[in-house]
Amino acid sequence: MFLDLAKHNRAVERFLISRFDITTAEPNFDDYKAAVRSEFFPCRGYGDGNPSIAYRMVRIVEEEATSPKQVIDFIYYCVETGVAYTNAYGDINEEFYIAFEDLFEYGTKLASMHELIDDFSERAYLIVTSTSDIGWGFHDELKRIFATCVAAGKGD
Repeated sequence: MFLDLAKHNRAVERFLISRFDITTAEPNFDDYKAAVRSEFFPCRGYGDGNPSIAYRMVRIVEEEATSPKQVIDFIYYCVETGVAYTNAYGDINEEFYIAFEDLFEYGTKLASMHELIDDFSERAYLIVTSTSDIGWGFHDELKRIFATCVAAGKGD
């Protein structure tokens, strides 16, 4: 039954391999990163820039990941892509920024909870600094999250 299901659904196949095949290397989620990237930066034209794709892909990655580090890496990738989109196309809207603030906070809290702050603090800092010219209080909120979660987690 599992084999039949896996043959017809790539996500199920990846999930089963990640959970039961110890000889398989850790998944890198390149397909999911490509899906997020193409929402914001398609090969042709302008991206729609809808953060919901990031949330959908994060849920899938959470199911298939073999470690919290993979999930945090993917969440930060999504936030970095959203920030790059804003920096490329200009001001978006409040809902857009709130979505990425929430993702950043979720990823940062996850890193703190799993004692992975040291692994992600530099990347989180780069995300925060790359938002310095973005409005809607986006930079200020990311800075607050960084100070609360990352700096506090490192004992700074």
